[in-house]
Amino acid sequence: MAARVEWTAADYAAKEAMERIIDDSALAYRVIAERMGGVVSHVRIGYIHNGEKSPVRLSEFLAICDVCGADPVQTVRDILAEARRIEAERAADEVADRIAANPDDFDVAASIDPHKRDEANTPRE
Repeated sequence: MAARVEWTAADYAAKEAMERIIDDSALAYRVIAERMGGVVSHVRIGYIHNGEKSPVRLSEFLAICDVCGADPVQTVRDILAEARRIEAERAADEVADRIAANPDDFDVAASIDPHKRDEANTPRE
């Protein structure tokens, strides 16, 4: 059995883009497959639309864009922008999780300094 594919942020963004393109075309999976000359089965188009199995391949992406009337260049730009947003969100979530798991590691020094009142009341020169 083949190893399970780990999806990247770009894969998730591409899935969303493919879902939107297929939905906007208002074409059935079978119609898309027929217009592609059977290069991609209607079952696989359903998997791509629903984010099942493996991420969309470049050849599938280009064929779906062509049949559904989507601009592949603009779609790639949109996918990259969304992937960057997803990655930034994941990074922020990871930091928040680390802080929640170890709050003492992230205390502000002024909050725990035993001399904080003395320091606050000392005039600066």
